[in-house]
Amino acid sequence: MKVSVKQVVVTVMAMVMTLGVLFLGQRLYQSLAVKSPLLTSLGAITGVRQASVKENAVTVTLAPDADLMAVYQAVSQSATRLLGHPPARIVVVSHPDTTLTTLAENVAFVVAQGEATGQFVAMKNTILSMAQRDHVSARVELGTHHLYLTFRDGRDVLYDVLPLTIGGVSRA
Repeated sequence: MKVSVKQVVVTVMAMVMTLGVLFLGQRLYQSLAVKSPLLTSLGAITGVRQASVKENAVTVTLAPDADLMAVYQAVSQSATRLLGHPPARIVVVSHPDTTLTTLAENVAFVVAQGEATGQFVAMKNTILSMAQRDHVSARVELGTHHLYLTFRDGRDVLYDVLPLTIGGVSRA
């Protein structure tokens, strides 16, 4: 059987068009059936000012009075329900100044020590003392899988969600 150039060109064009239609269909499905309902769901969470989804990462901007732990957990649950799996990352937008950034860097050592020793109450008290020393308001919340830190200095804010490791086993 002899194949002509015309048959090859027609076959290749049909494959390209089929792949294009499939790609467009997949993009429309992602936009209409997944992304739009997810953004609607995230926008309905108390404390979320703005939300966006790109690839498998969810980014949220919080209202000034938002509870970081409650919002983070609600975003995680909503995204998991609508995506069918947990998002690869949840990014909480911060607006830190140098004081908050330096404080967060110093707190990392306290958190590591608290995880290693299991002395979470002492860790919290130390973090609050460090924040008070720098004239920064701090909120430390301990969940089952993460440690939630909120530092405020006037209008500047730094949110930090750290995966929690207890007894050498990561719960993230």
